[in-house]
Amino acid sequence: MPHIRARGIDQKTLEGIAEKIVVQIAKVTQTPHDHFTVEHIQSAYITKGGASEAYPFIEILWFDRGQETKTKVAAIIDNALRPVVGEMTDITVLFSDLRGQDYYENREHF
Repeated sequence: MPHIRARGIDQKTLEGIAEKIVVQIAKVTQTPHDHFTVEHIQSAYITKGGASEAYPFIEILWFDRGQETKTKVAAIIDNALRPVVGEMTDITVLFSDLRGQDYYENREHF
């Protein structure tokens, strides 16, 4: 069920790396590829002076898989994005751990 949301990255760039990221994360988490979703969110970053350059902000919603797995997944994402955005650009990966008691699919509680 991992759901990956991406902001601050061009949609074409995300399309170019999404499969690679999903395959690698699926392997680390032992989750089937077809359980993943990747969402591109068009956004604008605003500062005091108006619009500013965005940096990749990747959010992963999933059931907690532990700190070691989070560290591996963050590295997978960073390694995939770094050649595109360069060494000096910040890349943020944020994990939102979902609780099973809050998860419903097709009206069914998991």
